Amino acid sequence: MSDRNWGLLPEEVIERLREKEWRNPRALKARLKGQKTFPISISLKPPRGQEAAVGLRQYQHFVEAWRAFPKQSCVVWESRTFRQLSDQTLPARFLVNDIETLAELLGKEERSALAVWEARISRILAEPFAQERTAQKELFDVLVDHLEVLNGFSENELELLVKLIPQLKPGLGAGCYLRALPVIYVDTKFIEQNLRFVERLLDVQYQGSVTIAGGLLAWLNCLENPKGWLFVRPLCESSQAALGGLPILQMDTATLKNYELPASNILVVENVQSGLALPPLNNTIAVFGGGRNTSWLSATWLVSKQVAYWGDIDSEGLSILSDARGRCPIINALMMDEKTVDRFSSRMVEEPDFVRALPGNLKDHEFDLFCKLREGYFGKPRLEQERLSSDYILLNLARWAQTP
Repeated sequence: MSDRNWGLLPEEVIERLREKEWRNPRALKARLKGQKTFPISISLKPPRGQEAAVGLRQYQHFVEAWRAFPKQSCVVWESRTFRQLSDQTLPARFLVNDIETLAELLGKEERSALAVWEARISRILAEPFAQERTAQKELFDVLVDHLEVLNGFSENELELLVKLIPQLKPGLGAGCYLRALPVIYVDTKFIEQNLRFVERLLDVQYQGSVTIAGGLLAWLNCLENPKGWLFVRPLCESSQAALGGLPILQMDTATLKNYELPASNILVVENVQSGLALPPLNNTIAVFGGGRNTSWLSATWLVSKQVAYWGDIDSEGLSILSDARGRCPIINALMMDEKTVDRFSSRMVEEPDFVRALPGNLKDHEFDLFCKLREGYFGKPRLEQERLSSDYILLNLARWAQTP
């Protein structure tokens, strides 16, 4: 864009329209939905007073450029009187009256894109499920909101969408996972990939009941996909037998929260490798590899267990310990104290990103350790749990597991 004080040229106006209207998704969608009304009006910054006379060559170029502009219906000309130049008719304002004109001004690519959008939106709004008059405007707005999705559809995917929407009804899932939804012609991966788009369309069709239900999955009565997977490893023969003889398995967060593990001692370990290296422990099951996933620790069945957490001695590990204790107040920390740091201080390393937020659920000595790590009291602020010696780990774990 020119830094001149006056006189916008055609190419500058077109570029401004391209950047501020077409390449700005929020502005473009607002225009399409009528939230920002036409016309678009841009001042061409015609010269005032002495400006035309002082910059006569620039003034002539400015006027000639706009006289040569092919779409004169967009240019507003005004009469001005200048003392040195007498009466002049000069371009004052540029008006774009509708979205079609905007696309035409910008070029072939934009005209083509608009034609595709209009064709696809018209195709969907012509379907029987979209014929409710009061819903047409809302459906149009949803389609515009998801213009990028709609634009990315192949013709086959557009066909899948219009065949899918009429099939989806409240409770259709009957308690199954989304991928098992009983729909015809449409693959359920398509539903999963376009979940939010489908959800918005159905919410309009069913007068907001999808939102009221808590989202598409709840409205369909579909289970959420398992997430937050953690390793579960029995550390004694009795616990392994109670788990069907499996030496290790994975459970998602929801299952773990609702399934009581068959051991009196539950050992929560931050990292996978440390969890795999755990020695046999009486009446103990280890849960590990969850990192910051502590949500399952609010499980009510943990109240009757002896629960411990073992993680890295750094700001991240102590922060996770704090989160864990916020969900499970009875949890104790193992080998996350200053005594352990003193013993293995030569093995400490730098921490990539120090957690600045102060943890709120640490015991006094744990909080003091967090502060000392932050202040550089030990030189380096991180002691990884893998750097502790095996005999030290075995001694502390055995002592904890034998505590009544």
